[in-house]
Amino acid sequence: MLERLLNTTLRFSIARRWLIVAAAVVISLWGLLAVSQMPLDVFPPFAPPQVDVQTSAAGLSPEEVETRITLPIESAVNGIAGVETVRSSSKPGLSMVQVVFNQNADIYRARQSVAERLQQVSAQLPTNADPPELSPLVSPLGTILQVAFTVNGDGATSLMDLQQLVLRSYRQSILAVPGVAQVTIYGGDEQQFQVLLDPQELQAQAVSLKAVMEGVGSAMATSPGGFLIGGGQERLIRPLAQVTQVSDLADAAVKSEQGRSVLLSTLGEVKRGAALKRGDASFNGKPAVVLMVTKQPDVDTPTVSRAVEQRLAELNRTLPSDVQVQTTFRQSNFIDSAIRNVSESLLQGVVIVSVVIVLFLMNWRAAVISLSAIPLSLLIGLMLMKSLGLGINTMTLGGLVVAIGSVVDDSIVDMENCYRGLRRNRASDTPKSPLQVVFDTSVEVRQPVLFSTVIIVVVFAPIFSLTGVEGRIFAPMGLAYLLSIAASTLVAVTLSPALCAILLAPAELPEENTWLANRAERLYRPILDLALRSPQRVLAIALALIVATTTILPALGRVFLPEFREQSLVSSMVLYPGVSLEMTNRAGLALTRSLQNNPLFAWVQVRTGRAPGDADGAGVNLAHVDVELSDQAMANRPAAIAELRQAFLKLPGVAPNIGGFISHRMDEVLSGVRSAIAIKIYGTDLGELRRIGEAVEKAIKPIDGVVDLQLEPQLPIPQVQIHYDRPLAAALGLTVEELSQAVEIALNGKVVGHVVEGGVRSDVLVQLQENARQNLEAIRSLPVAFRFWHDRSSRQCCLG
Repeated sequence: MLERLLNTTLRFSIARRWLIVAAAVVISLWGLLAVSQMPLDVFPPFAPPQVDVQTSAAGLSPEEVETRITLPIESAVNGIAGVETVRSSSKPGLSMVQVVFNQNADIYRARQSVAERLQQVSAQLPTNADPPELSPLVSPLGTILQVAFTVNGDGATSLMDLQQLVLRSYRQSILAVPGVAQVTIYGGDEQQFQVLLDPQELQAQAVSLKAVMEGVGSAMATSPGGFLIGGGQERLIRPLAQVTQVSDLADAAVKSEQGRSVLLSTLGEVKRGAALKRGDASFNGKPAVVLMVTKQPDVDTPTVSRAVEQRLAELNRTLPSDVQVQTTFRQSNFIDSAIRNVSESLLQGVVIVSVVIVLFLMNWRAAVISLSAIPLSLLIGLMLMKSLGLGINTMTLGGLVVAIGSVVDDSIVDMENCYRGLRRNRASDTPKSPLQVVFDTSVEVRQPVLFSTVIIVVVFAPIFSLTGVEGRIFAPMGLAYLLSIAASTLVAVTLSPALCAILLAPAELPEENTWLANRAERLYRPILDLALRSPQRVLAIALALIVATTTILPALGRVFLPEFREQSLVSSMVLYPGVSLEMTNRAGLALTRSLQNNPLFAWVQVRTGRAPGDADGAGVNLAHVDVELSDQAMANRPAAIAELRQAFLKLPGVAPNIGGFISHRMDEVLSGVRSAIAIKIYGTDLGELRRIGEAVEKAIKPIDGVVDLQLEPQLPIPQVQIHYDRPLAAALGLTVEELSQAVEIALNGKVVGHVVEGGVRSDVLVQLQENARQNLEAIRSLPVAFRFWHDRSSRQCCLG
């Protein structure tokens, strides 16, 4: 059956040889079109479906966040079908829960299931907590572009103006680009409308914090005006009650305890100011606003990057003259480099094959027949990959590169046998038809070549038995290789015989081998004779080599993936808990200054803390240091990384973790931490966990090859604890909730509403002035209003 099918295919290809060539040209053009439409990415989809849940609760401590928010959410999502792992992190005012599903789960159904569970658990969360939010659906290696905005020298543009500009113009415009999932902004000063109250004025005018909140809320209230109908017309009545400027708030009326109205401006200062920072950024030591663009899954990275860059170029024309823009990361560079390397490998393979064929056969026709199999086989393989839903990435490209040497084998064997058969036929006394010779010689080698292809498939089959992350990463490479090999077999039974019939059958072929072929034959013949006379000796040598290889193999070392030669490095710099954002910024600035004049580093960007909406829930004691290696450093990349590590270690109390952007991101997606190896210790006693962690760190540190060893600094952070005198509060008619709300408003501030300007929403914050909340004595003096039960008269007392 198989033999009949092969013979029929060969006869048809030889008889309709020009049709086969035309079909090959059409398929090649079709393949080029299909390849241009395939999505490009760094890796195949390797991460299991993940859903990130963020819940903000300003003012809550990590302990309260964990017990009151994180644990209820964990309990709610743990029972969802398909959940494999639940990771969580509780930080001051922020809960982050990551739900990891099995690989076969549908991400959209998974997000829907999590959202349903969150609706059920929302009623159990504290009233001052925001509703839990799902992070946008992003690609595992989602960040495709980073851009830093800085102000030159003493430019007129302030950091607040710069952030407003990036928020208003850049963020909204880039989010409209198809394929963009999220735009995150680090640094700058977030604008707030701030009502900063003077405690002495509050006491003097007998105004409570609750009354201020009500007054500000009333000043921002809006309501519809309805319609005015008459005279055959209908006119919309629009009450213009929205707050648009500081004076609108300053003139708001607030009720005192005696019932009279006072202006808000008489109770303190009303102004535009900068919100409390939980994150910051710098570029080459200058304060910066860093914009990070994240793409959606299954979209073409270079296409989205080009669209975003085109939008950036349009927006950059409108920037003030004192603002500079610098692209600090571009994921497409890695993909472009991979495609360039594959193209170079393909070209090198073509050149090598051409040289070998020409030297051994001295015939350009033979070279054309053999080389035609390479591009056609790869293009057919890519078309098959596209039909199976695979994209182009480093792993599938790697499979194609490995296949370059194999896809030409079938064609070379077929061509060489045909070449030899035609020469013998011409020297024969009874020559056959050249086309019949082409058919006969193709039949001679067809089954052996087919069996060799089957053996290759069997050898690669174990790759498809890999499970988990290994299978998701390496299976596409094996599939790309096998599809190309299968395509080369098809080419060998169709195009190669057709080209032999066109180019070799009518040609005058030399009767003798070339000098190089004769020389190679003379060198090989004694070796062949020796092997045939002593097969036992050959087998013994082969067995000895296998044993030697087996003994050497363990010493070679093992890695999951080879290290990528990334030019963009990202380093996590962790300081001790309790360190302020300002101190972390200082550490980043000191590191930047130590690297700025070093020719190995092109530039240094520092991202401190957390950006609003970012899935990375970093505290203010953590900074991400992005470093671009210069072309000079890439010549000796390990030495440049070692020098960068030494610069980190010179900073006191800093624990670095250095790696490439892509490798760090892979580690974080797969294990939840940015390191190749992570040891997680579980328990309820933080002190005991710390002791065990230090023992593990001490045991690992002496191991050769261990660098960037970090022990997560889970230490008690400095706290000011307020204990309420509940009997006294009850005697004064106060509840603990009222006292806690007063503390929250006074110290942490409370957002009453929002002002929208140019599409950007700014919070309206009510808080005590800074000098009234900067020390313990000021906190004890916080005014709290209460009422006497017998005459309902109002009084104020101090919190302490």
